[in-house]
Amino acid sequence: MKQVKPLLIRQIIHALTQLHRTAKVAANQAHATATHSESVARSKYETFGLEASYLAHGQTQRVAQLAQNIDAINALPVRYFQQADAIAVGALVFIEDTQQQLQALFISPCAGGIKVAFDCRQIEADLAIDEVMLITPASPLGAALLGKYLDEQVRVDIAGNVKLVEIIAVY
Repeated sequence: MKQVKPLLIRQIIHALTQLHRTAKVAANQAHATATHSESVARSKYETFGLEASYLAHGQTQRVAQLAQNIDAINALPVRYFQQADAIAVGALVFIEDTQQQLQALFISPCAGGIKVAFDCRQIEADLAIDEVMLITPASPLGAALLGKYLDEQVRVDIAGNVKLVEIIAVY
């Protein structure tokens, strides 16, 4: 497991870097559109240029947020959790719901909701999961898992939908 967690973190950084590159291209395109001579309003009813500038601003913010996320993951110390350790930021957690659906989650300081391709059989052969989802402590599932332990059952309320999951592994 000692060599697998750094590999997972590299995969997370790679995924965030790809998103960052894509966002930069989109931001540059939005900026070019917003500043193009054909985007200049000829009347108060022509809002294309204004809308393009809002889009450019939003894309620029996305680029900055992704850069911050990459820095935060790079700064995250690699922590190896033992069976008796409570779940915290940096934990790789495997849960199973009442329909026996397995899910791999990485408790991350940022970038919640991003899924990263990762073959979890590298950790244990019976963990046939090929992606890890990043969740933050601010998310309902992240908040419910923090401080919990291996083999605990956790009730999670996501937008009024209550779900029961069991923690089957923590790394």
